Amino acid sequence: MKIDIIKKLALCACVAAGLGLASCEDFLTITPKDKIVEEDFWEDKNDLENVVAACYKRLVDNDILTKYIQWGEVRSDNFEKTVGVNDQNLLNLMNANLLPTNGMFSWTAFYNAINYCNKVLAHGPEILERDESFSQGDWEPLKAEVITLRAYSHFWLLRTFGEVPYVTEDYNNDEQELKLPQSTQLQVLDSIVNDLESVKDIAMQDYNDNVWNKGRITRKAVYTLLADVYLWRASYKAGNNQPFKIEGQERPAEEYSTTAEQDYHKCIECCDEVIRIMKAEKLKTLVSSGQFVANNIELTFDDLLIPNTTRDMGEYSTTVGAYDNIFGKKNSSESIFELQVEGNSYSNTMVGGTKDGGALVWNIEKATQGSLNCSNNLFTSSDEHPNTLIPSYVYAKTDMRKWETIQFEKAGQVNLPIAKYYAKTVTQGSTTTAITDNTLENMTVSYTTRTKACDANWIVYRLSDVMLMKAEAMSQLYDDEENLTEAFNLCRSIYKRSNPGAYQPGSKGDSLDITVFMSKEGIESLVMAERQREFVAEGKRWFDLVRYAQRRGGTQEMLALLTRKFASDNKKAIEAKLSTIQSLFSPINISEIRNNGLLHQNEVWAVDESTSKTDNL
Repeated sequence: MKIDIIKKLALCACVAAGLGLASCEDFLTITPKDKIVEEDFWEDKNDLENVVAACYKRLVDNDILTKYIQWGEVRSDNFEKTVGVNDQNLLNLMNANLLPTNGMFSWTAFYNAINYCNKVLAHGPEILERDESFSQGDWEPLKAEVITLRAYSHFWLLRTFGEVPYVTEDYNNDEQELKLPQSTQLQVLDSIVNDLESVKDIAMQDYNDNVWNKGRITRKAVYTLLADVYLWRASYKAGNNQPFKIEGQERPAEEYSTTAEQDYHKCIECCDEVIRIMKAEKLKTLVSSGQFVANNIELTFDDLLIPNTTRDMGEYSTTVGAYDNIFGKKNSSESIFELQVEGNSYSNTMVGGTKDGGALVWNIEKATQGSLNCSNNLFTSSDEHPNTLIPSYVYAKTDMRKWETIQFEKAGQVNLPIAKYYAKTVTQGSTTTAITDNTLENMTVSYTTRTKACDANWIVYRLSDVMLMKAEAMSQLYDDEENLTEAFNLCRSIYKRSNPGAYQPGSKGDSLDITVFMSKEGIESLVMAERQREFVAEGKRWFDLVRYAQRRGGTQEMLALLTRKFASDNKKAIEAKLSTIQSLFSPINISEIRNNGLLHQNEVWAVDESTSKTDNL
């Protein structure tokens, strides 16, 4: 892997003038234009802050934006290839024919982002000594930002490939190649945890600007990522999976620094801290606007979640439109961290496309769907109610999220184009119809699309993610009524927000029945279902399935969920190909293996340049 950002740093002219002269949007979204020779560059705090800005820009690189969907979604049960689209690479990925020669398995873009972070960490102490106007108090939150962004990039790589090099040094030569061995999954997880724990309490709490508070790393963003990593590590340990074999680097179970139980507790602690911060922020907003008089009122999750119906709490009221606020307007009150895309210099390539195609989700230029369609199993069933532990469908009939996920065209439609991201607003029928009977036959839906220069942000974390991570961890720890009820209520709040009609008198919809889910297995099943309903096309589903399989110590139960979208003949082939935990991780691109002799290929996938071992299964 060659690092392509080394001798010269691509930085925008506006940002190069210093943060004091740039708007908040500029810092996070302007395209790098000028190149500055590195050895003449690191002079003062402005130079350092410019490279911090570049770290964020790396993470909305076109290649990385595409991989968020390719790596985090396409292999899951959420998507099918659009009929008429000739994309054999996507079809191979869906059918578990993973070829090491495929460019989608190149990880260079992520390591370029990591290298930017490492440059800040390498040169920050120098500038601290050189620039008298730059204090330790200025440096610490910047350090927390880039360590967290580095951890975020490594976490993507780990969840995709299993074993990856953990890089903490920067590279200074364009021709220099990254030649480090892979670390085991557990070693990478330990490194990420240690890094995040070291900065979680020095990250910035409030930038006094909403775009920066959502588009830059804050304390609650660090805690949220840390919760996610603890949840993954706990699941890894719970399944007693040994690391892939690397000579001399085996870590027997007795050497684990913590148990799965301890990591689940740490996940809950981190989630509780994020929730505490978000409640304090919400209360402060309500008090300052005069909607609350006292600042010691305990807010509920219904208070924090943006509703889909107007409701009078006796204290204050709010307007409708969770989708419009979260995805349309962007940077909502529920947002914890989202990568900013302003739509001109940087466009969201998942929905941008060109007149010749190229978009994965939606092609705004052609006003047509992209290469991916939602899977029919998300929406079609003769028994559409939510109260079952092993559903054959995803969305209940009153769930507003299905119309926010797909573009509804007509009753009985088979083609399911993805609306999320491309739609700026989603309007669902008349009030009476939308509330009491959100069925295909009785629903009318209209969409306001984004402009040609697509400005849809990539939302990394939002409140519902934290709520469901906590519920998942609780499902693994507790079997008593009090804790199971709390976990159920976390899921119920999210479900109720998108199924308001199911909780009104005379509704034809189904509310969640707590008696169905009142067990550890029941809550775990509910969390998995609710995460799928909430996060379609947000780069989470495949990793949810892998985490579930690792926790179970095998793929059988995960495959029962995954193969719902496959016909019976294809189903058996997929089950054979994905019979081991190792098969859930992608192959390393062959060019990375050639350039770095210290790497080894995931043994499940062939290194032959024309085929995969699994083709014969």
